[in-house]
Amino acid sequence: MNTWHPLRSRKCRMLNVDEINAQLKPSVALLKQETQHLRAPASLEANLLDAFARQHPPNAWWRRWFAEPWQWSGVLVMGLLVGLLIVNKPLLTSIDAQLHATKSLPTMQAEDWHEEIPFVALESGETILKQDTMRIVRANVPHTMWASLGVPVNPQEAGESSIAEMLLGENDEYLAMRLIPGE
Repeated sequence: MNTWHPLRSRKCRMLNVDEINAQLKPSVALLKQETQHLRAPASLEANLLDAFARQHPPNAWWRRWFAEPWQWSGVLVMGLLVGLLIVNKPLLTSIDAQLHATKSLPTMQAEDWHEEIPFVALESGETILKQDTMRIVRANVPHTMWASLGVPVNPQEAGESSIAEMLLGENDEYLAMRLIPGE
């Protein structure tokens, strides 16, 4: 039984896309011309839409809101925020009650105000954490020293000094320092 197979044939020739389009173009044009006058009945579209609606009922309004997975993460975050507000409400009301009971804000001492200013570490964090005892010493530091540490200094004020607090370790080694604003 001899059957022709394109891969076994020695005279196999590849068809070009342009050749295929040239051969099909007259047939497609004739088909368009013959079917141009045909129209679908007006009730066909209504019947198809009705059948589709029966197979695929419309989603509830709330399902459309949370169709994408990323929308659920937003709902989760908002739920956690509301939960945190509810849990912290007694704390917030007790703080409000204390503030209204005193009718005046507590006055802050100058030393308390400086506690909010962070120290700049001069040694590594490990060295600072290994210290058993530390102390804070207040000193006048010349601006030239600040410049040597990399702090920007106005050249006109280079001869002046500023108040700083130094954090000293066990062997009086400098661990950290902070600049105290002028009073």
